[in-house]
Amino acid sequence: MSLLRLLSISLLMACSYFFASDMYAPSLPVMSEALNVSSTAVQQTVSAFFIALGLSQLVCGAVAERFGRRPIAILGAVIFIIGSALCLHADQLSGLIMGRTVQGIGVGALFLLCRTIMQDSLTKEQLVDVMSWFSILFMCLPASTPAIGGYLESHFGWHSSFWFMLGLAVLLLVVITFGLKETHLEKNIHATKPTVIVRDYTMIATNTQFLRYLTMMVMANGGALVFYLMGAFIAKEQYHLPVQYFGLSSLLLIGCSLCARIVYIRFLKYTQTEGRIIKVASCIMLLGALTILSNAVFHSMATIIIGMGIYCFGAGLTTSVVAVSTLYLFPKHKGQAGALFGSLQMVGIFTLTFIVSHLASIEWMMACVLVTMALLNISVQRWWNDNSLILSKSGC
Repeated sequence: MSLLRLLSISLLMACSYFFASDMYAPSLPVMSEALNVSSTAVQQTVSAFFIALGLSQLVCGAVAERFGRRPIAILGAVIFIIGSALCLHADQLSGLIMGRTVQGIGVGALFLLCRTIMQDSLTKEQLVDVMSWFSILFMCLPASTPAIGGYLESHFGWHSSFWFMLGLAVLLLVVITFGLKETHLEKNIHATKPTVIVRDYTMIATNTQFLRYLTMMVMANGGALVFYLMGAFIAKEQYHLPVQYFGLSSLLLIGCSLCARIVYIRFLKYTQTEGRIIKVASCIMLLGALTILSNAVFHSMATIIIGMGIYCFGAGLTTSVVAVSTLYLFPKHKGQAGALFGSLQMVGIFTLTFIVSHLASIEWMMACVLVTMALLNISVQRWWNDNSLILSKSGC
């Protein structure tokens, strides 16, 4: 299998997560009215997706070590199709939550394996280079998908986002079935034994560095999600901003995330330590959150968006460090480490969205949530070892 085909399939599998997770966020107020439920209730569809996704990755990590990557990826695409179809035909909140849960199960397998097939096929040096550029796309997609979702909703209604997801799921099934070759040839027949699963996951989950990376990823990636969930209602109800314009406001987040990644690659990757980069990034995140909090004085949607842009720049630097470093913590347990890291991220995101869904969607509340997240990121710095470089020029 050629490198281009491998990377193309991996990127398409990753897209399943970014489109399914928050593409429909700008439509939440409209969906709330259409289903005749509260904003708090409709936000539970996001929480259901993330908890299902997290549990799915946890199971698929061990199963993919035992049976291979390709059959699990095909199964994930099929489940994604079923979940999207359920969402399309849902006329009550309970049906929509069920569909989102099924979507989460399928997408969990696809998102886990998009990284694992690259780890199977590439050398360490190749993977560092590929992930450096992939992560730029991974930062852009979360900001661009709400813009696409907002455009589709304003022209075709809120169901259109789920039609898009269904089309993507069908495309994934075709591409994986006919284009992906098995990348895990030395299967571990013991990987699915309960004692082995418990032993491996316990070893990974009790690693202090792993837990630090996990906390930082949740705080960094969760910021944009908080903005999409609470900001959609703030923009509509407090500032009377049309849905499509709120979706387009996420383009600023694309630019900030992209700039952060380029700054990391060009200027920081080989010259600064992990600790130094993370400390600065956390302070930038806090500055962005405080900017939003200052909107109590300015009362402007522009101030909120600018503050989120600053927050996302700091978050981009954080994930640039963490995403690369985590890959090398457990080289003999790639599937399990990736699965646990991904699933615990989703548990963290679920917890965050669950809390947010029970808070009032007002700007000072959103600002307080973001300030708390940035402060938590800063608090882990006192345990950080600032003595080693994140990567040497040899790719280590």
